[in-house]
Amino acid sequence: MTETKKPAHSLASIVGSIAGAAGGWASSQYCGVAVWIPGAAAILLMLLFTKTPVRPKLFVGVIATTGAHIIWFIVGSAITGAWAATALDIIVLSVGVIWLWMRPGLAAVIFLGLVQVASLASNVFLLTAATYGDAAHRALTANCVSTLSQSLASFLATSDCGASVLHQSPLVR
Repeated sequence: MTETKKPAHSLASIVGSIAGAAGGWASSQYCGVAVWIPGAAAILLMLLFTKTPVRPKLFVGVIATTGAHIIWFIVGSAITGAWAATALDIIVLSVGVIWLWMRPGLAAVIFLGLVQVASLASNVFLLTAATYGDAAHRALTANCVSTLSQSLASFLATSDCGASVLHQSPLVR
């Protein structure tokens, strides 16, 4: 009987894994529960999408990371009672996720991308005024990390598996 040989990991994948682990550890040390909530939600959504029939056709990573961000806003608002600060984010991101799930294409990706850029710009501006180490600074830092993870997922989806859908979109014909 012949054994199947496992392919060797590339140097880039090893370095990327180490960098990701180090970044995740540093982020969780500073932000605490503010990164654990969206991180756990993203893992649960990915498990839901991979282990059940509940699964978007495309852009699974984008929908999972953005959905986790929405869950974080809802949990954080429920705990703190700060609904006014997050209501617009919850509504706009939910509309974007529903749109991307129901009608995946260039327009939905651009919409979510613009929301992410606007959110990141606003959070970076607010971050500069917050005192390092206080709860607001930690939450804004976690929000920036979450927004960047959504942006990375969007970039990877549109540059690889989502590219065929984008090229079939009526907006690019």
